[in-house]
Amino acid sequence: MNNGSMNPKWIKPAGLLSLLLVPALLLSACGNAGTEAAANGQKVQAVTTNETVDQLYTQAKQEGKVVVYSTSGRANDAAETFMKKYPGVKVEVSKVKSDEMMDKVTNEQDAGQFNPDVIITKEVSGAVGKEMVEQGRYLKYLPDDIAPKVDEPYRTKAPGYANYAEFRTIFYNTDYYKQTPVTNWWDLTTPEFKNKVYVADPLSSPAFMDLFTTMVIHSDDMAAAYKQKFGKDIQLNGTENAGYEFIRQLFANGLTVLKGSDDVLDAIGKTASGAVGIAVSGDVSKVEENGWDVKPIYDIQPKTSVADSGYLYIANKAPHQAAGKLFIRWMMGEQDGKGEGLAAFNEVGSWVPRSDVKTKNPVGFEQLNLWDYDADTLYMTSPKVRDFWIQQK
Repeated sequence: MNNGSMNPKWIKPAGLLSLLLVPALLLSACGNAGTEAAANGQKVQAVTTNETVDQLYTQAKQEGKVVVYSTSGRANDAAETFMKKYPGVKVEVSKVKSDEMMDKVTNEQDAGQFNPDVIITKEVSGAVGKEMVEQGRYLKYLPDDIAPKVDEPYRTKAPGYANYAEFRTIFYNTDYYKQTPVTNWWDLTTPEFKNKVYVADPLSSPAFMDLFTTMVIHSDDMAAAYKQKFGKDIQLNGTENAGYEFIRQLFANGLTVLKGSDDVLDAIGKTASGAVGIAVSGDVSKVEENGWDVKPIYDIQPKTSVADSGYLYIANKAPHQAAGKLFIRWMMGEQDGKGEGLAAFNEVGSWVPRSDVKTKNPVGFEQLNLWDYDADTLYMTSPKVRDFWIQQK
């Protein structure tokens, strides 16, 4: 579920803020848009949400198909069961990385081509919210009968509904360690972990960079965790705050940067190793298949991580909007949360933010010790953190 390389276009907000001043040309073009909702100050266009399943299916059969742009292969699994449940409606899925999807949809819509109906995407350091949702290119859809069961922030405080959430956390080798070796992020800067920390490259994965950027944003939390660990106030060494200082000390302690999350788990999990790695929580589902003797840590001070969410949107001027809504409902698990379309998303290492859906994980979503995803601040801060990261290398 790695989003792949980060397109530089989406990490230079200073050069793109003019987009925010564009008149509401796209918003007025949203003939399918309903009410305008606000989420953390963001302008969020939403489609109507009160149709019944029967009403949607009647219209969807007339439309004949639904076109999906998705960052996740899970959409294909949901599509198979959907087409059995709703014969007469074909699902066409194109797998596209989040940043490339932004380019693709923007170019298509600006050319007057409205191709996808459903967008399944991860965030790109706040750019999806700022440049796609606020511009009315992606529209929020959360059916009225499902909304009361959705956990925050995805019910009212997020730009869209996330069908699953995962995050970046520390994994350790269970053959080497008989108990959790890390309880505080600052543990990784101590002599015990000199040259023993691995991470997937944040320069090619927005979600990994979001973790470190969030530490910078919440530098007060990082400073408090430092004092909790070492019993004294943090002393900055030419850095702006405790978040930057953590990154600096991590590199100074011999951080090893690898290509992706799988590479990290390979490095620490194939043989008994005292090394630890920062990887994707969802990779727990691959442990047995890959022969990794690893386990994730779900509670780290000051916070374990920041959520990396898989959002579901209706595309602006979706040509098969009823079919798109029906397919999103299917992936959500329908009104009771038991629909078969949710199965592909409710996995170990991923959390479905619905109060009526039982997780396969040892802790529930509401129990996770996570920072809130602050899209606006991430959007403005990520380029600077990225530059700082490059300087450390």
